[in-house]
Amino acid sequence: MQQFKYTLLTLLALWAFALMPDVIYGLFNHNYLAGYNFKSIIITLLLMVFMLLSRTPKLNNIVLLIMALMQASELMYFQYFGGFYSAFDMVLMMGEMHDALIGFADGLKFMLPAFFLSMAFYGLAYFTYNKYHKTSFTVPYISVLFVLLLTLPFLQSLGSKSSQKYQPNIAHSAMKNGLYSVSFFSARQLKMILGLRKEMPSYQPYQLSKGEPADANIVILMGESLSYYNMGLYGYQRDTTPDLMPYKQDPNFFYLPAISSAVSTRVSLSLFFNTVYEPNNAVHISKMDTALFRLAKRQGFETHYITTQKNAGGLTYAFSLGDIDTWKEDKHLDQFDGDYDDRLLLELNSMNLDYNKPQFITLHMRSAHAPYVANYPKTQEVYPVDEQPYEKYMLNSYDNSVLYTQKVIANIYEFFKDSGKPTYIFFTPDHGELTGQDGRFGHNAVDMDIARVPFMFYGVDIPKNEITRIKKELGCMPNHYLISLQVAKVLGYDIKNPNEEQGKYYLNGTDVFGEAGFMQYDLKQIQDKTCPEFSK
Repeated sequence: MQQFKYTLLTLLALWAFALMPDVIYGLFNHNYLAGYNFKSIIITLLLMVFMLLSRTPKLNNIVLLIMALMQASELMYFQYFGGFYSAFDMVLMMGEMHDALIGFADGLKFMLPAFFLSMAFYGLAYFTYNKYHKTSFTVPYISVLFVLLLTLPFLQSLGSKSSQKYQPNIAHSAMKNGLYSVSFFSARQLKMILGLRKEMPSYQPYQLSKGEPADANIVILMGESLSYYNMGLYGYQRDTTPDLMPYKQDPNFFYLPAISSAVSTRVSLSLFFNTVYEPNNAVHISKMDTALFRLAKRQGFETHYITTQKNAGGLTYAFSLGDIDTWKEDKHLDQFDGDYDDRLLLELNSMNLDYNKPQFITLHMRSAHAPYVANYPKTQEVYPVDEQPYEKYMLNSYDNSVLYTQKVIANIYEFFKDSGKPTYIFFTPDHGELTGQDGRFGHNAVDMDIARVPFMFYGVDIPKNEITRIKKELGCMPNHYLISLQVAKVLGYDIKNPNEEQGKYYLNGTDVFGEAGFMQYDLKQIQDKTCPEFSK
């Protein structure tokens, strides 16, 4: 009985160390969302259980200290930068050690509370473990499983060709994020020493000129897996955009074929919301100098991100989280019936924002994401899906999701007509989707057909010459980079990138740093082939 009591007491101390700093820190920083992800909690707690049961007290004490330093450093980094550090942030800090230390010293007084919070629970865990581990339950050879679990992210990193799994997730604990970042960094450095990996290319910094922002609200509607191939507005044989068709006659509205920056959601979001041109510019993404949320915040906008995505933390790790005033993801929208994108507008309406103050709002959709049938109400199904062969099932369910998506977009347009403030509304999805073209389905392959997405602009009380300017500067077929530059311009920023090559752009794969492949393309060549189709 005594042994059971000491084992339970020690386990509780270890669990408190693993979880409580996240919980307590989140009470004082409303932008901190970590520590509540179920999978992250289970992995972290399992690690602590194996540590307790292992008969290797010296190793356990070393691991406990390392985990404490990972946790504390991630909390401190979040306090300073508004996000967790990744392996590539560690690479950047190594390359700019002097500047990093100066910046660290300057903000140390603000980061120390986070450090002491972590160290206090580490002290509790260290004291309790070393006092009672000799009288606690242990299991022979479980240390093998403990070491394997501890080193698994490193071992997986050695064989991984993509960094995406190892990027920080804002919903995961500081300890888990630290473990994954350090593991991937260590594996990366080892592969470089062995000549199995190349250094990331070096780019010149972007140049930023600040002016006056538009006296208006700015809304970004970020779609999901939406291809213009399946939109009636763009000539598709099915009438999948009936609610948007009337806007064709509205001088405040225009639509264009466009090209996404990547074929993966998390990569596309990172590149779009950081206004990134290159497919592998790790330094620029880490610094977030042209992050749209950061630019908006510096110009006095209130900033809001609302999404129905179920893994928003992992998808948006490269967002400038510290510059977002309101963060709402799928799990925060459960007060509304259903699991659909109509909740975006319901949540926005419930927030009662003062639209006379400048607002920068991103509404991130999900309705065209596979499985498509799960993302639109059955009552709004037009094309039959039950008892259909595979190809017909996929196409019909996708077109139903497009019908629902365009209805949500039209409702959002109507909502902002009554906001009482001029409003720029930019719409584009993260990437497109194949629905049987040449026998192919889905996305994630570096393929230009997957990158073909719609772009739509709607201006509420925006001067006609301003709408004309945006359309002219975007050209007949813009890409995400050019669209993001326009959003920055409305925010009052002119971004000059000395790394640009005239007419040359990139489509990235499933890794934000280009490690899963990318392609360079000539935009004019694609425009020459595509634009005539939409000018008839």
